[in-house]
Amino acid sequence: MIRVNIKLDTPAIEGKVIEATQKAQFALDQQVLKDSNFYIPKDTGELERSGVRFSRLGEGHIEWNTPYARRLYWNPQYEFSTDVNPNARGVWFEEAKARHVTDWARIVENEIKRNL
Repeated sequence: MIRVNIKLDTPAIEGKVIEATQKAQFALDQQVLKDSNFYIPKDTGELERSGVRFSRLGEGHIEWNTPYARRLYWNPQYEFSTDVNPNARGVWFEEAKARHVTDWARIVENEIKRNL
């Protein structure tokens, strides 16, 4: 009869898992912001910059915060100027999600694998 004794250092494993998921969250947030900003309406660029300023990368919080952000986001029927950004449209996050959600999942998977 063979006996096997296994000891697991669960706090160390837990720490590595938490660190890996935090790094994956940060990478995901960066990519979501980048991909969403690709479709953002631009005039002065302030709306896009507000996404960088007000988002909390690594916490899963992406926010565009200007007095007109909500109006532009929820009214995709507006005729957005495409002079500065030819991809401009309303609901820019939804557009980015529709096109890139599988890429985002792959980023998370790769980051977790890389950090475990």
